Amino acid sequence: MHIKVTYSTIDRFRKVARFVKIENARAFAHKWVGPHPEIGSGYAVSGDGIGKIQVEGATLAELFPERTI
Repeated sequence: MHIKVTYSTIDRFRKVARFVKIENARAFAHKWVGPHPEIGSGYAVSGDGIGKIQVEGATLAELFPERTI
């Protein structure tokens, strides 16, 4: 199983990373948008609204298990 996590910002910065383990994908996502982002339809947004996480091969609930989705 491969998990692709994409981080993007409103000023068009983009970083894509691929992981085998959900723990590593979760750490990447938490680094960029924090452990408690706002959850939208298919994405998670940082509290300041600057960064966004999207994921393939896993769910947002797996990346942010403390959030209610």
